[in-house]
This record gives sequence, C-alpha cells and structure tokens, in this order.
Amino acid sequence: MLKTFGIGTLAVVGSMLIGSTAFASTVTQYTDSSSFSSAMGVPLSVEDFTNQVHYPILSGTLNSATNTTVANGTPITPGMILPGVTYSTPIGTGNFFNIDEGLYFTGGFLDRTSGNSSNKASVALTTSFDQNVNGFGFLASPLMGTDMTVTVHFTSGPDASFSNISIPSSGTSFFGFVSNATDITSATIYGNDPTTPFAIDNFTYPTVAAPTIAAPAPSTIDDVGLALLIGAGCLQVRTRRRRSAAWH
Repeated sequence: MLKTFGIGTLAVVGSMLIGSTAFASTVTQYTDSSSFSSAMGVPLSVEDFTNQVHYPILSGTLNSATNTTVANGTPITPGMILPGVTYSTPIGTGNFFNIDEGLYFTGGFLDRTSGNSSNKASVALTTSFDQNVNGFGFLASPLMGTDMTVTVHFTSGPDASFSNISIPSSGTSFFGFVSNATDITSATIYGNDPTTPFAIDNFTYPTVAAPTIAAPAPSTIDDVGLALLIGAGCLQVRTRRRRSAAWH
C-alpha cells in the first residue's frame, strides 16, 4: 500500500495529512518492507535493539556511543547500537525509556512507558540521523495504540506529517517512508496509547559507511624509506670510525 504526496499538493490521502504549503520533496509511505527496500535503492541497516532488556535509559538518549549501566539487564556499551541514528525522548520518571523484549516483538524493542500526556507529541520518539537520508522504516505494535503519527523533518521546508496511521490490533506491522531526495534529517514517532506512546523494532535506514584510515601516499612511504636508509648508513659509518679509533 502506497501513499504519496508531491510538491504543492493540497489534499488528504488515506491517513496522510497534507498541508497547503509546498513540500521540497515527494514522500511515499510504504507498508511492505520489500517494496520499501526496493524504493530506497541503497544498502540498509536494521537496528534490532539487541535481544535482551536494558532499562531504564535515564539520559533519554540512545546511540552507538551510549555507555551506561541500567537497573534491569546488562549495561549498554559503545557499539551495541548501530551507528547512524540517535534515538531520544524527553526525560521522564521511572522506567520511561526502555529496551524491552517480547510482547509482539522478537528479541529487544524500544519503547516508552509512563507516557501519560494529553499532548502525545511531547513524549514522542525522535530519530535523528547522523547524515541526511532518503528514507527510513520500522516495525510498530498495538502496544503504542490503534494509530500513530509520523512527522518527517527535512533540511529545508516544512515538515511532512502522516497522521492517523492505523496500527493492526495484533502482531507487528511495517511502516516505511521514502523521499525522492536525500534530505531527511530526523523524524518523530508517537501513537495514541495512554501510557506507551511508542514501541518499535527493526528500525531500518541507509547504512553508514565505516570510517576508513587513509594509507600514506606513495611519496610519503618513499621519503620514510629513504630516511631510514640514510640513518642506517650514518650509523654504520660512525661505528667504523669508532672501531678505527680504538686501534690507534
């Protein structure tokens, strides 16, 4: 199932709310992971939030650099979460930001509890990308309610808000969002459940290339080799002079 809006469109298509201001890009919503992957057209990473519990995350922030102990489960250490995305939510009380397990999902999943608020956007999950991306997707469950809102933020121009997205009453469901440009900087996600505004897993996004260490240029290697040879030669000459002096 696809839902698409383009530049300068004023309409409501299915569960997608479209404003009167022109958007910089065309954004398409997908409910099929295969079609989503094909539309993305780039290598993808899938964050599964590990296979066990780690909660609460008291900083309200989770990314590949997170290094913290938790009251329940093993510590979260650097590299446990894939690079490329920071997941955050406003700081709350109790077990407000968690990696839980089970409950429709296989292994770990990311959620918020104690999310009671008349303004669900105020307790949303924000996914911020280290570099601009052309899309993202995730699994959602009815733990977060009967419907949700996903707002996509761009490098410029107004946000694209997809509201009243229906969440099936059992199991998990895939939702993906693809822009026709690499201009997505972040997104906010929240459902209408009174206590659990988000519960997601398998967050999917373009793979971030691992940092590479540049090899020295050939000229640099030659210079180093020449310096070593000269140094060795000088040492040999000094050694011979010392031996010659010793005989006199």
